[in-house]
Amino acid sequence: MITLGLEEEVFVTEPLLPTTRSLYYLAKLLWKKPSRNYHLTASNFARGKDLKYGMMSGLEVATDICHSPLEVVTQLRELRTELSKIAMGYIVPLGHLIQIDAPTNVCALQIHIGGSEDIEHAYDNIAHFLPAIMLMTANAPFRMGERFGQSYRLAVGYATGPLTGDRFYRFQDLIISRRLGTIEVRALDPVTCTSRIKYVLDAVYALAQTKDHYPLDLERYKKLREQAITNGASPEIAQLARDLNKYCNFPVELIQHTQSDTTAKMYEKYGLEETYRHIDSLYRVDGILYKKPSSFVGKFLQPAAGFLGYYAPKFPYVTYKWLKEK
Repeated sequence: MITLGLEEEVFVTEPLLPTTRSLYYLAKLLWKKPSRNYHLTASNFARGKDLKYGMMSGLEVATDICHSPLEVVTQLRELRTELSKIAMGYIVPLGHLIQIDAPTNVCALQIHIGGSEDIEHAYDNIAHFLPAIMLMTANAPFRMGERFGQSYRLAVGYATGPLTGDRFYRFQDLIISRRLGTIEVRALDPVTCTSRIKYVLDAVYALAQTKDHYPLDLERYKKLREQAITNGASPEIAQLARDLNKYCNFPVELIQHTQSDTTAKMYEKYGLEETYRHIDSLYRVDGILYKKPSSFVGKFLQPAAGFLGYYAPKFPYVTYKWLKEK
């Protein structure tokens, strides 16, 4: 039986960049449901030269193991509701923030597919259609406030890249996870729109089960990937999406008019903070709006409480994951 799981990474900006207060939000999630959220939340940090924008990157929440795309989306909405009640900044699901250039400070949407009878067969099928699938959630259109294309994260992000032929190599668009034994799709940007996420889930769920086989052509994949992340849906990629409709409903028009295109129009019309405010309002199911942190409690005490209440107890598990995934 095919299983699915989803990890959603989002920035919480205060107001325009993430801060270490995100650790405080994660601590509140952790201690609300420790047996669950110890393993199904995570913190991310910038590295190297990207630290000039701050240490904190996105935070991550994840679903349990699910048995249908609908179950995943239902759980995701519940997770968003929980985070919305806790996070005091703008919750911004973008692959890369609009106003910076930081390849290590990125967020992703990752999907795990388990239970396949033939994991190599399922991997090939998903890889074949991935240039179309990645455009369904492409949402990183800017570098330093200038339009890049469809996904600056996929172009420069350190944790992904074109397929290499080594299916266990971690930093590429699609892997077989050493730790979990699942297929992991790493080529997706986070988006507010759960219907787009549902189309992706339907696609990978169907492709993991079909007896049809699409052999992997690495050179073709690399070419189509480059087209997708820069110029969007070329005629060949649009045809891939049409072919995918043999297995599931996958609207071609949604990869021809992407979430990146919508984000770009929003930014051009409203500017930076209003764009983040609007994205936040679309993400929140029902919750509080941005509140500026007080100078002492929000900037010092809450980050310290987050480090002690979240990062310190999570450190052994983070180390274990790192060792297993090497």
